[in-house]
Amino acid sequence: MREYFRNGIKWTGFVFAMLFASTSASAGPTLQQVPVLIIGGGVAGLATAYHLKKAGIDFKLLELTPRLGGRARTATYSDGAAAEVGLEEFWEGNPMLDIFRELQIPLEKSATSFSSVILDGKIHPFVQDSNVDFLRSVLTPSELKAYQSWDSQVAEIYKKLQKLPISAELLKLKDVSFEKWASDRKFGLSKRTLQFIRSESEPEYGTSWSRISALDGIAEWQIFSGRGHGSFHVVAGNQSFVDVLAAKVGRERILLNTQVTNINQKADHAEVVAIDTATSEQKVFRAESVVSTIPLFRLNEIQFSPALPQKRQEAIQSQGWGAYFTAHVAVAPEAARYWESLGTDVLPILTGSTLGVIYEGKSPTGSRERLLNLLITGDYGEAFNARTMSFDQVGAQIRSGFEALWPGFSKHILRMTFYRQHPRAIAGWPVGRSRFDSLSDLMRQPEGRLFFAGDFTEGTHSDDAARSALRVVAQIRERRATGSRQ
Repeated sequence: MREYFRNGIKWTGFVFAMLFASTSASAGPTLQQVPVLIIGGGVAGLATAYHLKKAGIDFKLLELTPRLGGRARTATYSDGAAAEVGLEEFWEGNPMLDIFRELQIPLEKSATSFSSVILDGKIHPFVQDSNVDFLRSVLTPSELKAYQSWDSQVAEIYKKLQKLPISAELLKLKDVSFEKWASDRKFGLSKRTLQFIRSESEPEYGTSWSRISALDGIAEWQIFSGRGHGSFHVVAGNQSFVDVLAAKVGRERILLNTQVTNINQKADHAEVVAIDTATSEQKVFRAESVVSTIPLFRLNEIQFSPALPQKRQEAIQSQGWGAYFTAHVAVAPEAARYWESLGTDVLPILTGSTLGVIYEGKSPTGSRERLLNLLITGDYGEAFNARTMSFDQVGAQIRSGFEALWPGFSKHILRMTFYRQHPRAIAGWPVGRSRFDSLSDLMRQPEGRLFFAGDFTEGTHSDDAARSALRVVAQIRERRATGSRQ
């Protein structure tokens, strides 16, 4: 028997061969079988898990990052202050509200959808009791009359968009921008009114209204239309509902730091290959159904076998997006006089500047600081997210923005904390596309055993993410009930 020397130790050929065979066999990934595999642990992924559990269908959820929640994320600070990072809110009619109520998650409600706004360099504070009263304080009687006529037409179009099939005439609105459509002379909207519509709506889709289709803009405006929708906030912060929901669906079913690399569809199952981003260990899953809740553009980071059909690829690659950047600004308590009018807090304020939308975070009673929360979208958001600009440069621009808005304010700034987001963080549909077109309809249908969910399949907000979860779970349940394979 031959002898070998390895790392200074003498081995016999027999023992060395057995050791090599043993280590080689253990190096392969373990196959895990599960009825449904969910990719992505944001709102859509967690909602999908929740509804699957209620339906008695087992699942496993894979999340790329070390945390769950996606844009639903709350930052907490050493002094007890807290503010949202993704500024996810929940409008009336959002299916997530049903989940919150079932789980007895405390909520607080905002009565309306409009916010204080800066027009022509002047702040118009929202201190009224309703959207209509606020509009009366911003627009002249003739401007208000034209606006209300336009708004009623938007409401009628949106109502028609909820009924399928959508007429070819309505679909033509995807071929013109929201800006161009609203600016049509037939509506008679003044430049001031158009500026108001732009200022209120752009933070919702995170880009210029000149870049999105009119159908997309109409779909977004419905939260402002008429009396407007009220919104709900989780009292303890969005991170709290993420933690409650994760515990409810079962943390043992969740794998963090797990990146999906391959999805291979077979005749009777789908095989998903993933790696642990911390250890580079490969994992293989076999599932009856796979639900992808990740943004559609991230599908370009996965290898598919067979490849996704050309039309699906077209739907993915032609979708647009918006951007946002978050800044938490701690200021001295006396700075509150800048945003309080006659003892009334006028935040949030839509600035249309480098400051974006100014919200207030939560500071503990008696704190020596107040915390402001800036949601910066569009071109400013994209610039601040880019690694070509340092945080010192970002901070300098924000200080300048505060000085332009409130001279003398910057001296009250104590510190700033910044949160960069993915440049394509918000779904959007550019001119020529629409969430109501055939390509979007295609993405809401299964591709073999693969189902697509997430706000990028429906719209831009958490309500769209939640609705997509209801849709895919219904599709999975129907397939299981009929025994259909494809």
